[in-house]
Amino acid sequence: MADKKITALTSLGTATAREDLLHVVDDPSGTPINKKVTIAEMVNALAAPVALADTASITATAAVNAGRTNVFPDTSQNTTVTLPTPSAGLTFRFIYGGAAADATDHIIKTAGNTIFFKGALTHLDTDGDTNASVFSDGNSNSVLSLITPQSYVIDLVGASATVYHVSGFISDVAAPTFADA
Repeated sequence: MADKKITALTSLGTATAREDLLHVVDDPSGTPINKKVTIAEMVNALAAPVALADTASITATAAVNAGRTNVFPDTSQNTTVTLPTPSAGLTFRFIYGGAAADATDHIIKTAGNTIFFKGALTHLDTDGDTNASVFSDGNSNSVLSLITPQSYVIDLVGASATVYHVSGFISDVAAPTFADA
């Protein structure tokens, strides 16, 4: 079996288990080394949350932030996360990990109005006035602002090179806003 190509091997299909091994080439652009990883190790590594920094500006990347839960801390200033250009299937999840309502704003934006959000967030009004869906305009809104949030889960899914679908909820006194840059 040592002389078989990987494409000639039998697939495990639905019998795949977390302890099964995968072949990995570590450092393919530098000094390639053959290594192994279990499916469980790979899934856990790729799903580990990303703790965002308490800083005014963050540039999210597909390599570091995509497909993972990005946790906003209780920030000491308004914090803006700039997303990379979307592609079909590129996903980001953002949650608030603070211990109380944040006193500053969390802003998620694209590179400009030609890359925009489509969809809505459910606003759960914490002072009891209203609960409602807040929609982007679906054609140019490239900035999502969460004003002093208490809790949220926001999912972004790339649909094309110009569209991120947005869904989720935010619990807060102030409704989230979508705007043009």
